[in-house]
Amino acid sequence: MASLVNHPALITVNLNEPAVDVNAAIDARDIELVQQTFARVAMLGENVVGRVVFMEIFKAAPEAKALFPGAREANMWGPGSKMEQHVIKVVQTLAVAIGGLNDLGAIVPVLEGLAVRHVGYGVVAAHYDVVGGAIIAALSTALGDKFTDPVKNAYLKVWKVVATTMIAAAEKKK
Repeated sequence: MASLVNHPALITVNLNEPAVDVNAAIDARDIELVQQTFARVAMLGENVVGRVVFMEIFKAAPEAKALFPGAREANMWGPGSKMEQHVIKVVQTLAVAIGGLNDLGAIVPVLEGLAVRHVGYGVVAAHYDVVGGAIIAALSTALGDKFTDPVKNAYLKVWKVVATTMIAAAEKKK
């Protein structure tokens, strides 16, 4: 059996302790938890991770399919389909945001621009809770026993910043 010491997405941060206060500001450990565990999730492939996130979105809010023209295709998850292209782009955007957590000031304008574009697609504030829940559910599935309470809470803190930033930008656009 291969040693996990040489795992390409090695997790060196303690996933269990100390506890993470979901109401506190994002700190360096939260960033480590998110970046290291997301590197592990990313190894599954952008299309797989994205598909799981969107399956969770559509499970929680079936009406959300109406926002995605590709979701009405007969083989919506097929190679090269609109949905496959979209989910890959979403996961790539998540990866960039997660990679930039050490410089939140740099990713805020990116999130604001993304929010403004999504207003034109019919996205409203309530959708951010659905997407956040879907991302958390997908991470739980992908990480299994590595999705501990501290890991979950670190992601919840990051999502709160993402959602708050994007909702505020969308409200300014209206």
